[in-house]
Amino acid sequence: MNTEVFLILAGTGITAGLLSGLFGVGGGIVIVPSLIFIYGLLNINSPYIVHTAIATSLFTIIFTAFSSAYKHSKNKNINWQFALVIGISSAFSVFLISKTAIGMPGDTLKKIFAVILIFAGLKMLLQKTNSKDAGSIHKHKKKRSILIINMIGVLSGTIAAFTGLGGGIFIIPLLHYIMKIPIKKAIGTSTVAILITAIAGVIGYMVNVPADFIPINKGSIGMVDIVYAIPVIAASIPFAQVGVLIHNKTPHYVIGRIFGVFVIIVSVRMLL
Repeated sequence: MNTEVFLILAGTGITAGLLSGLFGVGGGIVIVPSLIFIYGLLNINSPYIVHTAIATSLFTIIFTAFSSAYKHSKNKNINWQFALVIGISSAFSVFLISKTAIGMPGDTLKKIFAVILIFAGLKMLLQKTNSKDAGSIHKHKKKRSILIINMIGVLSGTIAAFTGLGGGIFIIPLLHYIMKIPIKKAIGTSTVAILITAIAGVIGYMVNVPADFIPINKGSIGMVDIVYAIPVIAASIPFAQVGVLIHNKTPHYVIGRIFGVFVIIVSVRMLL
């Protein structure tokens, strides 16, 4: 591994860690494009470059999300019931769909999700400055449906399988606006769900390996590029903690607006 590649991977890890801690997303939005860029930079010719990038992204997200979830847990930013339900339903979804994802690009699916996310991002961006969090968990408990929570999990798992994103970009707006969870708690809850989702996704990409697949780097496990994952993981873990610290010192409406901008940018990128 040359110095240029190492620096790109380390920078990717730093960015992914900050995004995970601050916004509750896995960081796949920067990890996948970075890996694809590096493979292109090294003139690697393989029909499974994107698939390898997705699998490797999910692997790194396990560690980033764990670091972020640990910090959010200490700050009591997690609804464990919702996190586990979403995580488990998402895990089944991503494991089953990863086999299908290996054989298809999923561009149409990504565009549908992107359009939905743009509306969610705009709503977050336009929320009133003096609006309070959606209320306590107890206050809205009766309005919540386990069926809806499971659907959120299935959708986030589908996103993870096709794109390498942890699914937080989709989980958080739905938890905040449909389930009425305060934005900060929605973000913390998302990190746990993402962790479970990523583990299942990685297993899927390790087990469902095409017969003609040739690993890009030695030491790969299934379609997961361990060699390039290590620098990303090493950089993302501490910076996920930094992201959570920034998250806790920032007003909820500011977090909502920043996340709204982030969602719109990600969505537009998915459409292009």
